[in-house]
Amino acid sequence: VQTCALPISLLFSATLDGAVRALVRKYQHDPVQHELPAPAMTVESLDQRFICVRSHDKIQVALQICRNATRAITFVRTTHGADRLVRQLGELGLSATAMHGRMAQNKRERSLAAFTSGSSPVLVATNVAARVIDVSDVDVVIHYDPPEDEKVYLHRSGRTARAGRGGMVVTLVQPEQESDLLRIQRAARLDYPVVAMRSSDPRLHDLAGWTQ
Repeated sequence: VQTCALPISLLFSATLDGAVRALVRKYQHDPVQHELPAPAMTVESLDQRFICVRSHDKIQVALQICRNATRAITFVRTTHGADRLVRQLGELGLSATAMHGRMAQNKRERSLAAFTSGSSPVLVATNVAARVIDVSDVDVVIHYDPPEDEKVYLHRSGRTARAGRGGMVVTLVQPEQESDLLRIQRAARLDYPVVAMRSSDPRLHDLAGWTQ
């Protein structure tokens, strides 16, 4: 019996999002894909809110949500966006720290330590943090920039409602982004209304008590 002597390449990834699929297309020929189904978000203690905001009011909406949280992770798409949001929140009187791929490891560790200790109650992160952060008492996750797809949404959102605790996931979406968000909702088997709010809306002070 002859065995195949051709080299075999294996690629393992927590998710097969856009960036990973690009690597597959570039470096693998006729790949066979094995994927475990993503678990549906059925955690009873996890609340989810989808809020439509205007671009000029977005930072103020995020500020109100973070101020009413004990510990919040706010996800953005780019490293520049993370540093900018940290600076903006700081100028508004809220201590925040960043975590992204362009930071040295020792700076990442300091940011995580400040967030875990509570000295900086807001962590502004790119998707790199969705897979490496394991903090059990995060009570709010904010998708400041909407996720690229349902898998990113699930991984980001999974940073709260851990170890049997409750949690809140808030997605901020601008009007022109609503169609993409609804596509993500369908793919994740979610069905929540997208509610328009301004930063002066009293519901932002108690999102858990808000009845949709």
